Amino acid sequence: MKKLIALMLAILMLLPLCACASDEAVTETAGAVETKESEKKTEEKTEEKGEVVYEKADKPLTRADLDAIPIANSSMTTDQLRQICIDYIKLSVAFQWIPNRDMDLGDDKDTFRSFKEGNLEGGIPYINTASGNLYRILEFYDSETGILDCSYLGVNPLFFGTACSGTAGWAWYRVVNSAEISWTNSMNVAHGFVPVGPYKYDHSQPVIWTSNDDGTRTYHYSPKSICKENGEQVMYESYAQTLPADCYSSAGHVRMAIDKPVVVRNEDGTINGEKSYVMQAEQGLYNTAEYHRRTTSDGTEYLIRGNDGYAFTFAALFSDGYLPHTFKEFLGTDPVEDSAASLDHTGDSITVEALYGSKLTANYPISDIFTVICDAEGKKVGSYTKRMRYHYTKEAEMKGSTLPESYLAPYVQKGGHTIEIRVQLSTGVIVTAYSGALVG
Repeated sequence: MKKLIALMLAILMLLPLCACASDEAVTETAGAVETKESEKKTEEKTEEKGEVVYEKADKPLTRADLDAIPIANSSMTTDQLRQICIDYIKLSVAFQWIPNRDMDLGDDKDTFRSFKEGNLEGGIPYINTASGNLYRILEFYDSETGILDCSYLGVNPLFFGTACSGTAGWAWYRVVNSAEISWTNSMNVAHGFVPVGPYKYDHSQPVIWTSNDDGTRTYHYSPKSICKENGEQVMYESYAQTLPADCYSSAGHVRMAIDKPVVVRNEDGTINGEKSYVMQAEQGLYNTAEYHRRTTSDGTEYLIRGNDGYAFTFAALFSDGYLPHTFKEFLGTDPVEDSAASLDHTGDSITVEALYGSKLTANYPISDIFTVICDAEGKKVGSYTKRMRYHYTKEAEMKGSTLPESYLAPYVQKGGHTIEIRVQLSTGVIVTAYSGALVG
């Protein structure tokens, strides 16, 4: 009997260790490559180093938050289209998340990209890329507690973080495809941006600078110089004509207006640049400014790495060299397109060779490409997710973007399997680019 009791006690002592082990991220290999299951954490987790208590986020990101942002269509008013972009950027820079482990997305001295397990954080972290977006983050996120599984994202920061142009770009790309929204270096007329107001600049230069082999830059024009050449009042009048969701870009940063400007005029009719302002949202690296500070309903303070609404004066915008632009969709001169993606392969069946030789093309930027293999009964037996890196792309070579041949071969040999290529686009829509029989 004593031996039996001792054995039962030993089993009970092992149970917490088993529970911890089952909480680790799972990588499927049987028919599914690079598929990570998000960890579902409770508010408390027991580890060898002791008990860690996660404060539950009071404003976590949920699928309902994203679904509440309408999908743009050509029947919407320009005000509705603008609001879609505003809602998206505000959600990107201010949603709450809690890392389930320490995560460092920068170098050892870069404390602004270091995150501690259990700390309440706000907004997508700053990385000099445009990969991170809300659709992807939800895959690793517990919408009940706000806990983010960092086991994958911590070693793949390019899939997680984003920059000022990335945060604003994913928001504008919910609606816009008349312009090439890329780095701040190319936010100008040459790339489809439309100047707002009476200010003028030379439209012949496609980029602000070009990079040299020695790491230096050759500047072709300066936004600050453009502001000075036009003068304060011309630039102030231009700022005064902007509308919500319009673009304010400088030589190295971009913000989105989220409301109509407040314009204060002097007695002579000129604009008072110190008293006139426009509310803007932005993504940034540093979070030391007071307007980055937020408080939960229970008084817990946390910081966001951007801002979801801050008043910038016309005088400050002029001094920092910000140029106002908008987009044709916001002016009603270029109708919004329905989301679409396709392979340059026709037919209701496809070989592995034809799949690898095909290219995927979409009319909006691609976030992720999903491959799904189903058997004759329609049951999913294999899957693969290709996450697009760095800045935006509207096309991808399928070789390297889907399951490797060693995984596809057994399905081909057995026969009766179908393959579907689905694409998450910046519009918030997942579209099917190809669906057909997988044949030899």
